[in-house]
Amino acid sequence: MSEVSGTESVPWWARYTDWTRLLPETVKDQSRQIGKFFLLGIALRVVLLPLFGGTDATTTAWISTVLMAKGQLILSNDPPPIFYLHALIFEAFRPIYPITIFNRLVSPVAFTPSILLPMSILGEPGIGVLLTLLKLPYLAFDLASAILLLWLVREPKPAIRAFKIWLFNPVVLYVSYFFGQFDIVAVFFVILAFYYNQHGRRNASLLALSVAILFKDFAIILVPFFLVLYLDRKLGFFVRFKELLKVALASAAPVAAQFLLALIQTPFYEPANYALTGDQMNGFFGRSIYNRGEPGVPLIQGFLTFIGYSVKLTSFSPIPDVIYIFPLAYLMLFVAWILLRGKDAGKLWNATVILFLLLYAFNLFHPQWFLWAQPFLIVLVARQGKPVSSLYTGIVSLFFAYILYFDAIAYTLPLIPLIPAAAFWPGPTSLMRNAGLPADLILNLARTAFSGLCLALAFRLFRKEWLPSREA
Repeated sequence: MSEVSGTESVPWWARYTDWTRLLPETVKDQSRQIGKFFLLGIALRVVLLPLFGGTDATTTAWISTVLMAKGQLILSNDPPPIFYLHALIFEAFRPIYPITIFNRLVSPVAFTPSILLPMSILGEPGIGVLLTLLKLPYLAFDLASAILLLWLVREPKPAIRAFKIWLFNPVVLYVSYFFGQFDIVAVFFVILAFYYNQHGRRNASLLALSVAILFKDFAIILVPFFLVLYLDRKLGFFVRFKELLKVALASAAPVAAQFLLALIQTPFYEPANYALTGDQMNGFFGRSIYNRGEPGVPLIQGFLTFIGYSVKLTSFSPIPDVIYIFPLAYLMLFVAWILLRGKDAGKLWNATVILFLLLYAFNLFHPQWFLWAQPFLIVLVARQGKPVSSLYTGIVSLFFAYILYFDAIAYTLPLIPLIPAAAFWPGPTSLMRNAGLPADLILNLARTAFSGLCLALAFRLFRKEWLPSREA
């Protein structure tokens, strides 16, 4: 059997092997070029899968393995759904799961405190297989994000440029395959939400945004901007109220699901080692979590991270008086968004870029957080070229200097699966201190320059969208 199109006979199976069906019509004439770069991107990622992974990666593997094997949930600042996803994949590939690592991760007395377990697992035989299984969903969502950018950017040349930048972007590769964090899962759904919003499919956009929040709470800060955009196009109290309910449900439902999973799932009780104090006492003890020695409530502690990591101004008043800079900047940007006329998908995109740039400029942030803004920044570079590309190059370069703050965690510990001796290597910041260099001063200067470039790019976009043109 075959299907006939014109004078050419096309086998029935060709419809299912034609990979170009993944491409939008605007770039199908460039399918050969896209295919070559896509294969190179896949090959690079496949090589990286088993070679690198930090303690965050092995902690995720530990929680997911315990959930798979014992049906017990180790509560953490990260939402439970990501661990269910990993547990499902681990179960599917259980025959090749390294047995030595499996036994150590499910043993109730393997290591206490828990801060030692993830690091020691990095040097175990079979760690390459575990890291490959762990990163399989990252690979899928990462490649899907690259394809989705081709659909989201309607202009052919910028679309292909964004596709290439994403495939070989050092931040994308570092976070997912070197550091081994799962943020790419939520980032994909954020891109999908903007894609649906661009095409006027509001319900699909809100659903995608809900799934993003389900896997990573950061996406909730985007919800108010979507809400204002939707309300701006509606007239009448009841119509607006209905839109408000939709957005409220889209943001509240995933958060409620996270808390529900944490409540109904049997918790894991780790033998607590209270001999350690201060920063060293980290652990997951039933429904309590100790983070740097301080007890806290999981998930809520994750929400408060945005505020706690913000730069703050403290007055000399006898009454505690603190102004948190990022929440202040967020509120100012949000009010400006409300007052902006002619809001559309393009302006929402640029407002989101500004939002993330303010977050990085005014907050302490973990390396994986920088992935959140990459699709927005990459599309901006692909469309506008210089001088945005120069600013972006500077921001990315200074990002890798900024994460010297995390020292060995960010740079040397992820090398252990490839080079076991790296477990004993000092991090680059420690090396600078050992050499007598002013490491803190160098790091702070790099951070200052990083924040400066973020604010410069944010102001450039703000001036374009909000301030009147001089040519008018």
